[in-house]
Amino acid sequence: MALPRGRHNLSVGEVAADQQRRMLAAMAGALAEHGYARATVDDVLKRAGVSRRTFYEQFDDKEDCLCAAYDDAERRFWATATAAAMPASDWPERVHAALGAVLSLVSLESETARLFTLEARAAGPAIAARHSAAVDRVAATLRAGNRRCARARALPEGTEGTLVGNVAALIGSYVLSGATELLPGLEPQLGEHLLTPYRECVG
Repeated sequence: MALPRGRHNLSVGEVAADQQRRMLAAMAGALAEHGYARATVDDVLKRAGVSRRTFYEQFDDKEDCLCAAYDDAERRFWATATAAAMPASDWPERVHAALGAVLSLVSLESETARLFTLEARAAGPAIAARHSAAVDRVAATLRAGNRRCARARALPEGTEGTLVGNVAALIGSYVLSGATELLPGLEPQLGEHLLTPYRECVG
């Protein structure tokens, strides 16, 4: 929602932050509607309700805005997963809790999820690198979470990356089909998929 016209009590920084938030959301929406190749800066301006000057005060071009939108999405998804996992009593519970929270967020924010899954593979090397780093970060966390398990230490290099990539690909397929509301119900099966190689350790 755009700021009200006329006088208000927000600082310059608060106004800029609100404008940026709207532009990042608008980028996700433009990508969901048009795809990266056809989405334009004008699409973002119309959705965000900002001027071209405002856009270029914060971003160099469409790709710069997309990178910022991706980074913002990753931060929010990571924070959601971390907050959900913290109260869990053991490692398997943390995996299930974090995954469940992410799937619920995807079901509520399908446009952002499309940016984070499908468009990440189509938008060029800068986003592809970010997406690869995000998968690696989740995979490293998965491996570190059960580092005391001898079987986990013996798993082939890249096992966790493959597991995380499988789950991300499935999420992407539900995003593409417009059925993200079904994802939270898949958490038990997807959680078990992530934990299967460690079954010796987690019982």
